[in-house]
Amino acid sequence: MSLFCVLAALWLLVPAVAVLANRVGARGGWLAVVVLTALTAVVATGGPGTRTEAVPWIPSLEIALRLRVDGLGWLFALLVLGVGTVVLAYSTSYVTEERAGGFFALMTAFAAAMLTLVLADDLVVLFVAWEVTTLCSYLLILRVGPAGRAPAARTLLVTVAGGLALLGAVCAIVVRTGTTQLSAALADPAWTLDPVFAGAVAVLVAVAAMTKAAQFPFHSWLPDAMVAPAPVSAYLHAAAMVKAGIYLLMRFAGAASASPLWPWLLVTVGVVTALLGGVLALQRSDLKEMLAYSTISQLGLLVAVIGVGTTTALLAASAHVVAHALFKSAGFMTVGLVERRAGTRDLRELRGLFRSMPWTATMIALIALSMAGVPVTLGFVSKEYVLDAALSGDGGPALLAAVGLGAAAVLTVAYSARMVFPVLFGSTTALGPPGGARTMAGTVTVTALAGALLGPAVWLLDGALRSSAAAALGVAPAAVPAVSVWHGVTPALVVSAIAIALGTVVAVAHRWVDRALDRALFPVTGVAVVERLRSGVVGLGRATGRPYRGDAPARHLLIPLLHVYATRQPTRSPRPSSCPLPERHTRSGDEHLRLLAKQDAGCRFFITQVVYDVERGQERCLRSGLGRAGSAGRHGRVQTWRPRPLRTVDLGQRADAHSSPSEGLRRRHGWGIYRFTARPPPVSVRVSAARGRRRRPWTADGQPSSWRIRPISAC
Repeated sequence: MSLFCVLAALWLLVPAVAVLANRVGARGGWLAVVVLTALTAVVATGGPGTRTEAVPWIPSLEIALRLRVDGLGWLFALLVLGVGTVVLAYSTSYVTEERAGGFFALMTAFAAAMLTLVLADDLVVLFVAWEVTTLCSYLLILRVGPAGRAPAARTLLVTVAGGLALLGAVCAIVVRTGTTQLSAALADPAWTLDPVFAGAVAVLVAVAAMTKAAQFPFHSWLPDAMVAPAPVSAYLHAAAMVKAGIYLLMRFAGAASASPLWPWLLVTVGVVTALLGGVLALQRSDLKEMLAYSTISQLGLLVAVIGVGTTTALLAASAHVVAHALFKSAGFMTVGLVERRAGTRDLRELRGLFRSMPWTATMIALIALSMAGVPVTLGFVSKEYVLDAALSGDGGPALLAAVGLGAAAVLTVAYSARMVFPVLFGSTTALGPPGGARTMAGTVTVTALAGALLGPAVWLLDGALRSSAAAALGVAPAAVPAVSVWHGVTPALVVSAIAIALGTVVAVAHRWVDRALDRALFPVTGVAVVERLRSGVVGLGRATGRPYRGDAPARHLLIPLLHVYATRQPTRSPRPSSCPLPERHTRSGDEHLRLLAKQDAGCRFFITQVVYDVERGQERCLRSGLGRAGSAGRHGRVQTWRPRPLRTVDLGQRADAHSSPSEGLRRRHGWGIYRFTARPPPVSVRVSAARGRRRRPWTADGQPSSWRIRPISAC
């Protein structure tokens, strides 16, 4: 099936599911589940081969609706559609609104925007889809009610700032490469020939991606957005929004790596974010907050390994994108299920959950094992490749990544174990009614088991992961190593074993860890900084709008009038001394004066002086007037006349009794268009409509003062 058909079907689903869900409630969401399942199958059968389609959009700017699927786009498209299917199925039981059309419409639009983003092969289309994902996340958080207004605004502020950075990168790429086609722009030699361009765009793209991927110092919006319901958090963390940032980094990895700024920036920020997220996750006892900060840590790991930039690194990033999507979507859906049944998310109140909800507790354990990278889950495979890429890389960025990600792996095991221990041990937890819990438990089971079982069966993902890494770097899939669950005792395996052991020790010694972390680690929080920035922006807007409060026209016209006055063009009369004629135009006159008239609604428009621009070959009006027939104008009574055919007059024939040649022309030949062939150099003669008025004339080169001659100038 055509890529446009797939995308159009998903966008058309948005209003359809909204209408149905408003009529039948959350059950209407099953329409979206069925359509997304079918689209997932269609995309999967197409394979990771490269296909391109285009439809003209803005031909004058060479902008088209170009879609292109390759290994990288295919992998992310499957995640967007597949995880979206599971989350929407979960939502049909989680959502209790009678009119749930708005929720399902926004979730479907979120999926459609993400699919447009990962398939876009035009920079303008990419940017538009990027901004639509920002808008969808803002509206989904805002739906919570009053409690979601401030977090939604802070999220919007941070992600829109990243959008501006991406817009700057898009403009720079289009200007430098001369094309909006993404694949052609990334293959342009300017990335290697122009280090300034490559460095500037690399920084802009990295900043844009880091705002979406919640990297330090833009990380605060992600836990702040946890006020949104569990399905929104699951999709946002697993296959949308944050994955948009990771996709952007992987898409630009091959081209931007030409700049030395790229690896250092990504590895440094990624390592700092991974460590910061891990420490903050250990501080939390709220299960949802812990998962949110763990997402920040895992995303930092992904950013750092993309910065390493080797084929093994991009293969590790592709594998970890899949593993993270599975265990993170399962984790947030589990939080929603547990909160619905137990009425709390606090781990201190969920002790002994295994006795009350054994199946759900088992799924929590599988999720934690995959997140910690315990053999032989898919998380273990991806973590092995991440550590192997860092340890086998060359240069300072790889060394920094090896040390930082090794320490981050210890923290990952620690907060994963901290999530499991209270659930497995303790007294029985009181539960509420199990309304809709079966569907929610089923979706959790699908994703949790997939994350656990795809580890031994990782060979099933070999083609997809290698194609993704190859497309990101612009190499052949054969240049990417094969994926396997076991590749001997390697330094990466040793580091992983040490991380598991140390992380378990940290989790067991949670009392000492809690005592050490039970304090503010920083003098100010990220949320407070963003809130202060938001308040400042709002205050600036109020101060700017204060002068315009009221209905007085003067208040509203003041700024426009000042702007007009400041940008006015001064009227300058040509003078021989300041506007001399170019030498090549000083031959005998072929220039002419045109007196034009135009009749419109009883008015006579006349131009009193038009000169010929000898440089550009265009006529320019210097002065113009407007009057009605029979009314008094600037130069006296306005005559009612129409243009007459062109005639040639020799200015040498001036032996008449008239006060000036122009007066004689008017009386002898009437108004019209005249061509003068006399010397001196080309001149413009103004034939005035005034009667009984004389003016002291002047000439370009000292001609008799009785001639009303004006110089023709290129000024």
